[in-house]
Amino acid sequence: MFNISFGELFAFGIIALIILGPEKLPQTLRTVLFKYRAIKNHLNKIQNDLENELELIELKRIMQEELQRIKQNEEQLKQQLALMQQEIENVQSTVALEQRTTATYTTDYVYIQSDDKLRMPFLTHFKTVNKFNEDQAA
Repeated sequence: MFNISFGELFAFGIIALIILGPEKLPQTLRTVLFKYRAIKNHLNKIQNDLENELELIELKRIMQEELQRIKQNEEQLKQQLALMQQEIENVQSTVALEQRTTATYTTDYVYIQSDDKLRMPFLTHFKTVNKFNEDQAA
């Protein structure tokens, strides 16, 4: 972490032994190591918090992009629905118009002779030459 070589660490230990003496060096070394661990743990915690924050920022960005896509899809679906409704209305108006024009009835009768020589009228929609009005059949 601090990029210290073994020789530098050995020199630092000899200087600390000369300055502190053999009685206080182990206790001071233990205190320094506890502080080092505490600082290292604190730095790891800060690093984890920063990583979590960066992940949250990334997730928020992804969610905003997805929300934008959903809004675009919603607009497209609304446009398609409007077109479909317009087509349905057109078809309904066309069908209603056809029903008004094709609902004609005829009063023509076709007379046929039965075996007992009686004329019997039948309502038909035949398109044949043998179609007679009532006056013509008599």
